[in-house]
Amino acid sequence: MLVLRCTRKLLTRVGPLVESPPLSTTALGDWYAQPVAIGHQRLVMLISECSRLPVLVPGRDVKNLPRNFPAALAEVLHAIGVPSAAVNREIGEMQHVVIAATNSRSHLGTLNDYSNMLWHITQARPDSTNLDNAVWLADTPVRPLGPGWPRSVTRELLG
Repeated sequence: MLVLRCTRKLLTRVGPLVESPPLSTTALGDWYAQPVAIGHQRLVMLISECSRLPVLVPGRDVKNLPRNFPAALAEVLHAIGVPSAAVNREIGEMQHVVIAATNSRSHLGTLNDYSNMLWHITQARPDSTNLDNAVWLADTPVRPLGPGWPRSVTRELLG
């Protein structure tokens, strides 16, 4: 089971909120999500609670975010070198998704930092895809991880 923690702005468009969600059963923990606008492009950026791994999905189909997110995550996990068995195991745990409100200012700060970096990278590389940008952001050191990078922490967590 996956807990998808959305910002207030996103909650109004995603679906019903669960006040006291159960614990996520995924290795990467809860996922935090917020809408991001890069020029005319609308995206939803998600990060893992445990590794701060970013995933970018198109923002035009927000109502189906819980259903579309696992496929986008699988692409990012394959791109950073996570073995297929570990990817399938993690995605398998996401069959049931619960929507909840954000509860961590630190994770919101990481989302905001990534959003600012994303704007700059899309200016420098306008032809890059959401997958390219997520993989690039995964190689960014994130202070709450200590001396870790989202890519390496994710691979450690998933074995």
